[in-house]
Amino acid sequence: MGPVRHRTHLFRIAIAILTLVMVAVPVIAQTTTATLRGKVTDDTGSPVGGAEVNAINTATGFNYQAISRSDGSYTLAGLTPGNYTIVVAAGTFEPRTHELTFLVGQSVTLDFEMSGQMSLSEAITVVGEQIVETETSQITTNVTREQIESLPQNNRNFMNFAELAPGVRVSDGETNRQFAAGAQTANAVNVFVDSVSLKNDVLNGGVIGQDASRGNPFPQNAVQEFRVLTQNYSAEFQKSSSAVITAITKSGTNDFSGEVFGYYQDKDFVDRDPCQGRSPNCFAERTGTLPEKSAYERLQAGISLGGPIIRDRMHFFISAEINDQDRENTVVLGTGGTPAFREQFRQFEGTFVSPFESNLFFAKGTYQPTASQIFDVSGYLRDETEVRGFGGQTSIQSAEEFVNDVWQIGGRHQFTSQSWFNEASVSYQDFQWNPQPLNEQDIGRNYQGIIRIGGRDTEQNFNQKRFSLRDDITFSGIELGGDHLLKVGANVDILDYSVFKAFTGNPIYEFRQTENYAFPFQARYGLGDPDLSTENTQFGIYVQDRWTVTDQFAVDLGLRYDYETDMFPTDYVTPQRVRDDWGAVLLQRFGQDFVDNYFTDGNDRSDIDDMIAPRLGLTYDVFNNSRTVAFGGWGRYYDRVIYNASLDERFRLQYSVGTFRFSETGAPTSEGFATVAWEDRFLTEAGLQELLALGVTGQPELFLIENNTEAPYSDQWNVGVRQALGPVVASLSYANIRSHNGFTFIRGDLRPDNTCCLTLVPGYSRLILSNDEVRTWYDAIYFTLEKPFTGTSRWGGQLAYTYNDATQEGGDLFSLDAPRPSDYPRYRTPNVEDHRLVASGLVRLPFQITFGGVLEYGSGLPYNINDRSLGEGINQRVLRRGAGEGADHTLIDLRLEKGFGLPGGLQASIVGEAFNVTDEEFYTNYDGDIPVLPAVNANFGKPRAIVGATQRRYQVGLRLQY
Repeated sequence: MGPVRHRTHLFRIAIAILTLVMVAVPVIAQTTTATLRGKVTDDTGSPVGGAEVNAINTATGFNYQAISRSDGSYTLAGLTPGNYTIVVAAGTFEPRTHELTFLVGQSVTLDFEMSGQMSLSEAITVVGEQIVETETSQITTNVTREQIESLPQNNRNFMNFAELAPGVRVSDGETNRQFAAGAQTANAVNVFVDSVSLKNDVLNGGVIGQDASRGNPFPQNAVQEFRVLTQNYSAEFQKSSSAVITAITKSGTNDFSGEVFGYYQDKDFVDRDPCQGRSPNCFAERTGTLPEKSAYERLQAGISLGGPIIRDRMHFFISAEINDQDRENTVVLGTGGTPAFREQFRQFEGTFVSPFESNLFFAKGTYQPTASQIFDVSGYLRDETEVRGFGGQTSIQSAEEFVNDVWQIGGRHQFTSQSWFNEASVSYQDFQWNPQPLNEQDIGRNYQGIIRIGGRDTEQNFNQKRFSLRDDITFSGIELGGDHLLKVGANVDILDYSVFKAFTGNPIYEFRQTENYAFPFQARYGLGDPDLSTENTQFGIYVQDRWTVTDQFAVDLGLRYDYETDMFPTDYVTPQRVRDDWGAVLLQRFGQDFVDNYFTDGNDRSDIDDMIAPRLGLTYDVFNNSRTVAFGGWGRYYDRVIYNASLDERFRLQYSVGTFRFSETGAPTSEGFATVAWEDRFLTEAGLQELLALGVTGQPELFLIENNTEAPYSDQWNVGVRQALGPVVASLSYANIRSHNGFTFIRGDLRPDNTCCLTLVPGYSRLILSNDEVRTWYDAIYFTLEKPFTGTSRWGGQLAYTYNDATQEGGDLFSLDAPRPSDYPRYRTPNVEDHRLVASGLVRLPFQITFGGVLEYGSGLPYNINDRSLGEGINQRVLRRGAGEGADHTLIDLRLEKGFGLPGGLQASIVGEAFNVTDEEFYTNYDGDIPVLPAVNANFGKPRAIVGATQRRYQVGLRLQY
């Protein structure tokens, strides 16, 4: 980075921090809170000024207070979601009271008539004591505390409940519990917990810690509730072009309370996987007795405690959860070599435990010194390890230890005045993702067809550190062509990415039958600098206005601007040796504009500074009774390029995997590769270092990043209607999403007939170019029904049906099947079903019995068809992406809890859960191969596996509440 560029970065960061300081003094902070507003009038409709409006949290005693203005209007912002008693007192009028429950993110209106009946207007319908929003332009779904605690949940990942929202799909694999929406990948989502972003900037999955992990992002018993925002959400949310989850954590109350729980599951509670131990075409071939089940045991347990430090003023809450799992993997010898030779490896056979351990801890303190201020501080820890990557013909020696750690500490301050509300927060977050060899000191040896022994070859260590400042300010009582509720805010995130990628840093030697396993025919060994660390700064600022034009018509106007210094390597300098080797070739092949766009001297790439995102939402109360509301909106939403996606430009040049070939005599191979006559001293790292001058080190791939790479974004619009039908609220809407600038890699060395691949420069194997032309098209119909579960109604439920039409151009990170993504035929997005329905319900029965269930139906995911019927040639073979239709599936999960009262006010309960109670097989990995005629693939269209952990299983649990 040059000195001028460096000063520019510092100047922009200084401006960002200064902006935060300026706005942090004098509003709807809805990432973690709710807002109540309305008017106080007398029985003639005249405004009552000076009325005192108090919202008292019935659990904590915290009191939120406002005084009505001369026109009778009042605003209470920053309400922590929960149960409240609303009390209005004005002069000689009789005080008015009402009990209400506010959910996270809600903005509702209550008008009080001081000499008559209280009226509820504008955006609320009350079911029991819970408010259901109707007058909002956002497409949102609230997941309540009762749902989190009482719906069936196999692995205690609170994000699983995001599937209750229309347009959202949760992944099915055991080691990637992620959610996605809008025909985009999980990378496009964001999750906020107590207003702190959990965005994963460096790896896949959208959320820190969720890439390749079977663990959970946060202790579920610390989550009070959350909201899923599917479309048209406020400008206060950043770094997401798809869906957003905003969650709040529990706080202590005036009464000491808590819970101890344990849930248990083992192999006797899990049906057999019909593909376990069978060939890839197991569904076509399975007959007779199913294989024996592997050992498996899981314990999920936890404890929480909250209570007062100073009654009505200061409270604490702590929670901890463990997730201990043991599963067994069996190692068996292959059939290669002679029986006598295989015998020396017999010690590696057997069944070995693959342990997984996760520890989650959360602590929070909350303090309200006055009615206008609230402070809270919190800390969070996730400590996770797993031994995995062995089984079959891979010994436990070759396993990896997967380490996945997160810790975070932060604080918030809320200040309320008569006309504005401020919420400021600061946090520090440290995330480490570190798969490493279990036995790094042992070199790896792979006896092909027999067994792989020795230490694993690769270690990676990704560390993301985020220091974040955020401030949100809400102004009320602004009268300009109607009533305005104006919110402005800013955030600064200072990040450090520490990345270490040692591919084959531990050498692996390959033995085969050709040499009678007497010596290795080749070895692979990673060489070079594995450090790919950098720094980054993200800055965002926004304004959001809720403009109530009339009693029936309201407009939501928003504008967000984001800036990022190092979304991709802006200060990278193309090495001189690359310029020397490739400059003339690329100039002749592609022209000067290409060279200028892919070669850089460190000043040719700009920071991502054009992320301007307007938002517009409209609501119209058709009959002015808050029961029939038409809504719609449009907005632009920016995301970011995952850091790991752009590393290969540096990594492939500064680190390469060397290949050393051996023979008995040192003669060249039949392919012409040079070899070295084998000597036993070469079976060490030192021996390979000795051979560096003689070894064939492997030809590197050249990766080049476009200098004008743009940030990914989506344009979204929707239109719909909500209708309150007694205690049920129904909605029907159309959603349209078009995403742009998807980051991918394409081939730069295709032949003129677009087949792979030319050798353009000796010493290099491939030319790979970045491209930001991946696009997706998403059209959907959402239909939802919602009946809140409350203490008075005793039952509730939700239904979300989605019709999806999702297509895309280009692949995922690599789009290598066509010259450019725009040359791809549009095809069905792989992770989106045409039809999806999720229904859930809770009912409280007599004898302290609570019954909950979730039904999920999907019409089947598409799969690719490789049509070789006309031949293998370039103009014969056709890859028809997404042309196959996977089988539909219906999964039903049930939960039954029976409570028992115990002395001392304790409450115990026994829990039984059943997942996929009908034992329907959820298929995947379909055989889409059509062979060259006249051959026939008898297994065409048949699945080759079931999705992991979807076979029927049961779970028992015990809860003790105090």
